[in-house]
Amino acid sequence: MTVPRDPARIADFCILLAFVAVLVSPLHSVPRFCSYVLAFVVLCRPRVWRFARQAPIAWLAALLIGYLLLTTAWAEAVEPALGVRFGIRGLVLVCFVAAFADCVYRGDAAHRIGRWFAVAAGGAACLAIAGFYLQPPEMGRLLGPGQIQNELIASQAFTVGALFAVHALLRPQVAAARVWPWLFAASATAMIAAVALTGARTGWLALAVGFGVLVLAHRTPNRFWAWAALWVAAIFALLAVLVWHEGAREWLLPRGASYRLLIWEQVLAQALEAPWFGNGLLADDNLSTPDGVFLHPHSVYLSLFHQGGLVGLGLFAALIGATAVALSRQLRRPDACLALALLAAGAVVALLDGHQLIHKVGVVWWLFWLPVATAIGLAARKPTAPPRTNGGSG
Repeated sequence: MTVPRDPARIADFCILLAFVAVLVSPLHSVPRFCSYVLAFVVLCRPRVWRFARQAPIAWLAALLIGYLLLTTAWAEAVEPALGVRFGIRGLVLVCFVAAFADCVYRGDAAHRIGRWFAVAAGGAACLAIAGFYLQPPEMGRLLGPGQIQNELIASQAFTVGALFAVHALLRPQVAAARVWPWLFAASATAMIAAVALTGARTGWLALAVGFGVLVLAHRTPNRFWAWAALWVAAIFALLAVLVWHEGAREWLLPRGASYRLLIWEQVLAQALEAPWFGNGLLADDNLSTPDGVFLHPHSVYLSLFHQGGLVGLGLFAALIGATAVALSRQLRRPDACLALALLAAGAVVALLDGHQLIHKVGVVWWLFWLPVATAIGLAARKPTAPPRTNGGSG
């Protein structure tokens, strides 16, 4: 893979470098630098911003980011330097969404960026598994390399990578190739094993939901929503049975609820003090429990309610819904299938973990902003014919 000279391809290359750097670089500055270079390239290309008038979802995404940044104006005790940092982070995020939307608009981003990311993520999973067995961590849970040196983040990152790899395997032109199918299969296997070894049940559930949505999007696009609803209902029914059965509950939740119910109760009480517009993006949301202080609410939905009130939560829900509908209408396009699976996995992760939507490059970009950017890029393209069934009508 050579370094390109065309500005559009340079942006693609910067996105890929930033993604891979998150997985393998121990220095925080490396993925950040790649994202800054990407932002510079995008800001120098006015043509990228055409999506603002071609795709209404772009306005909704910009409104959500702008509103969350605006809430810093009424957050208590916000340091100016921290506010500036989040402003820059928001600008870089907007540039990423525009750049990836442009990549999708030009066609098959999952092939030009996704295949390399899937292989790199598989290599990172192999490194993580090797480290897990050569130097077992104290808690007995797999940790990731690079910027994912945490079992929860590692499970989410490898879930993303596994969905990229499985998506590539489901494509007919890949199956006909010689080497790529083996690479994708090995990568997917390594990442699924890595997710299992993290012991993070959130990652397990997100991977199951994302995998089911991905397969259904590829195989039954005409009846996607009906089959997807059944798949999700079956998973939650199984979870209910496991939680109800004492032995299964101890296996599924060996650490109990990990103080989440107590955390969520406190966050909800704080959020209800400013229910409409929230306490501000940078408001203090540290939470005390009998075992110490937790630094965030462990739920993106509750965090958004705390930060931006019902207005912020409503904008987020509207953007998720609009993105899901837009992607489901484009299931003939491979990028839409992958993005919808990532969005579904992200919805699970957001329920049980997470904190900030305006974040540096990493899991939040992959599970939420990448699907949004994909929907924007596809919405700007000419409408396609009704999707054909791949492998059966369901």
